[in-house]
Amino acid sequence: MNNIERPLDDNSTVSIHDNEKLKQVERKEAKKEKKSGITIRELTIIGLLAGITIALGLSGYGIIPLGPLNVTTLHVPTLIGAIVEGPKVGAFVGFIFGCYSLWQNITAPNILSPLFINPIISVLPRILFPVLAYLVYLLLWKAPQGPRIIVSAFMGTVFHTIMVMGLIFLLYADMFALKMNLSPDQVLGSIVFLSVTHGIPEAVFAAVIVTPVAMALRKVLRKDAPKKTKGEAMRDAKVTDHQLGETEVVETK
Repeated sequence: MNNIERPLDDNSTVSIHDNEKLKQVERKEAKKEKKSGITIRELTIIGLLAGITIALGLSGYGIIPLGPLNVTTLHVPTLIGAIVEGPKVGAFVGFIFGCYSLWQNITAPNILSPLFINPIISVLPRILFPVLAYLVYLLLWKAPQGPRIIVSAFMGTVFHTIMVMGLIFLLYADMFALKMNLSPDQVLGSIVFLSVTHGIPEAVFAAVIVTPVAMALRKVLRKDAPKKTKGEAMRDAKVTDHQLGETEVVETK
């Protein structure tokens, strides 16, 4: 009997090489599906973190009025999503964060809410900053996991503040001066002052909260498990095929 064929109960034969080719095709299709869309796990995490974001906002703990601006904690679930599952999940959760911020400024306005009604200020930075936080996380690949997440969460929040306040300066400097009763030459200094006094506490808070949560989730989801080398994967595949072959021989007997 040919070594590459085994008899079945219906006297038909199945080529081992055909089985291997079928497995390779299935793996390629699975990879394409993963690259082209959102997996069920990613969708679940997006829903969970988006729900936490909305719950924080509705409870009053997500947006805390402090002077002319709001200190927010709504960016925390967005950072967790980006650091744990990647920029795609982070951007989706950030979009929910931005939409809630837009709705909040419409329904419960403060002195600067007319500026945040523009989605370029209220939504766009919230989509982009988790992507930047994830890039920082990738750049620190040699660092231990704890410091790596701390710096990523801190810098992600800093990027968020810079983008929001920078866009306000670029698009609404005159309106900002009018709302804050400032002269035009005081606008830049005032924006920098508000960015530091509001952004630094947000960044520190994010680093403290995001780090233990992200580390725990990455451990549960086995994100940091050592990846097998190509040689190890081939060896495991050969062992599996050998075990399957022995099982078929036993069943045939």
